[in-house]
Amino acid sequence: MIGRIRAQKSAVYAERRYVLRVLAVRGRTTGEIRTVPIAVIQLNGRRYVCSPHCRRDWVRNLLSVGQAEIERDEHPAYRAVLVEGYEAARVIHTYVNALGTSSMAWPFSPSATVSENRAHTGTTAVFRLESHRG
Repeated sequence: MIGRIRAQKSAVYAERRYVLRVLAVRGRTTGEIRTVPIAVIQLNGRRYVCSPHCRRDWVRNLLSVGQAEIERDEHPAYRAVLVEGYEAARVIHTYVNALGTSSMAWPFSPSATVSENRAHTGTTAVFRLESHRG
């Protein structure tokens, strides 16, 4: 999947849509750079990455180091801020709806409301990406 993302022309960010990118984050134990294919969703002009499971390695690495790079972005370095509650639920709701198809990976139905999604923000992970130039 990473090879396919790198081989394609980069999609342009658009409100309430996601683009596929490659996220690079330093490993929490080894310190080595780890890459993962990721959907970056834009909502209210902000960019987010989310995971249906907070125990995934890339999530745990991001929680540990707090920063990542998104390949092919104009300013690829980001500070990753874990968001919870209503903000996280809105991002998840927007992302799942942008998929246009159901996904068994998420712990709720694609037709779930933002309020219903909020009940799952303790087991999912949503990070707001804040530009970090330096």
